[in-house]
Parts: sequence; C-alpha cells; structure tokens
Amino acid sequence: MVVKGKVARIDVDTGTVTTEDGAKIGDTEDRIKSIYGEEAKVTPDKYIPGGHNLTVMGDSASAGKALVFVTDGQRVTMFRAGRIPEVEWVEGCS
Repeated sequence: MVVKGKVARIDVDTGTVTTEDGAKIGDTEDRIKSIYGEEAKVTPDKYIPGGHNLTVMGDSASAGKALVFVTDGQRVTMFRAGRIPEVEWVEGCS
C-alpha cells in the first residue's frame, strides 16, 4: 500500500515469506502467541466469523509500526506489516 508516494504497508497472503521472527501463513494462533508473547493483542476480525487479528507492536510502537496477523480462528491466513494507522486498516488496496 502506497500513501502519499511512500510505502505504508506490505500485505502477505501467499507463499512462504516469514517475519524476522519466523512467523508465517499457516502458523497457529498459539505459535504466534508463543513467538510474540503478551505483545500479540487479540481482537475479533471484522469480516471472518470466528477469526482474529493478532496485532504486535512491541518495540516498533515507538517507531509507529506494527505487524497484524489475520486468522480464521485457528491459523494465520495472511499478515501485514507497516506503519500505524495504515497497518491497522482492515481494507487494503485493490
């Protein structure tokens, strides 16, 4: 996602790309929680019944950045990384 000519967010919804800590599509919610601990804040997903968003800010919060893992209630179906607020927007570019 580009906002005002700068990359604000990157969405990963296919493939084997991992975060720096090794989190990836297909991981369980428990695995994400084991990697990021209490930094993974769980909220209901807006569109996926029973799904969740696990938002990780950690040390990146002071830099205005975060990771958001979207799950079907059990496993990660996609994730995004970027600056706040864009990374928190449920809708992406099309």
